[in-house]
Amino acid sequence: MPRKVIRSAPVLPMRCDYMRYDVIVIAGTTESREVIVQQLKQGKKILACVATELGAQMLQEYDIDVHTGRLDEKGFETLFEENPCRKIIDASHPFAKIVTETVRAVAAKNRIPYERYERKGLNYDYDRIHVVADANEAVNLLNTLEGNVFLTTGVNTAELYAKGVTDAQERLYIRVLDNATSYEGCERAGYPEDHVFGEMPPFTVEDNLRLIKKTNAKILVTKDSGKTGGVDVKVEACKKSGIEMVLIRRPQ
Repeated sequence: MPRKVIRSAPVLPMRCDYMRYDVIVIAGTTESREVIVQQLKQGKKILACVATELGAQMLQEYDIDVHTGRLDEKGFETLFEENPCRKIIDASHPFAKIVTETVRAVAAKNRIPYERYERKGLNYDYDRIHVVADANEAVNLLNTLEGNVFLTTGVNTAELYAKGVTDAQERLYIRVLDNATSYEGCERAGYPEDHVFGEMPPFTVEDNLRLIKKTNAKILVTKDSGKTGGVDVKVEACKKSGIEMVLIRRPQ
């Protein structure tokens, strides 16, 4: 089980001889577990930082400390101040752009070495992929395309699509994580209950084909989150069913 971080410990200056941790890992992804395994093999003492309880559960098997909770710039400053470390490794999701920018800035401000560990991108061989810059551009494109839409982009942008896509309540179907937060988010955004599918990854080609058929989708929307995000099997499902794919480009 992860050791609990003692938050009442004395605050120490960042540039000092004492370091509570060798590494702070910004975690919550499969890649972050790879980083943690690598660092543990080197005998490093680690604090992992995750946003949710689900992220913390992913790390239960490792002999590390875990901080759970979403943090803004001030929160990261406090975390790094209370837990002096030799290095920060950012293995957050490739679409967690604000987290990466914030952590990098706070690390630079406090002169803590920072590394970014990112999943590899893939090349997708399918001529019906439409690449867009972000969710707003995806919405604009969907309004030029016809047919039902199968969203695999998560609950965080569910409201944006619901407000922006024409005939959203009829056209949009969404797959989200099978938890209360996701269902509540979809309900607030106005999705009919039978247009929401709560399931847990990883998903196979057949899983995607099943929902494409069930929703009569003509378009699948996904973020370019690589093999870990199951984009390769989504592309294969789109190929097999002959539908369009809207692919949101990974932030630089």
